[in-house]
Amino acid sequence: MSTYYKDIQIVKHALQFYIKRPDANEKDLEKEKKLLKKVENEVSNFKKSNNIK
Repeated sequence: MSTYYKDIQIVKHALQFYIKRPDANEKDLEKEKKLLKKVENEVSNFKKSNNIK
């Protein structure tokens, strides 16, 4: 498995955890959720293009 795939998975999991923090304001959460969606799409595309299940 490539380092890039591991890196984007770490970023995805970190964002998922970070978004759940209690002191987040709505504006920040909105931006972070958009970024998380981009990262999730990147993970999905990478998995498809590299036949990772």
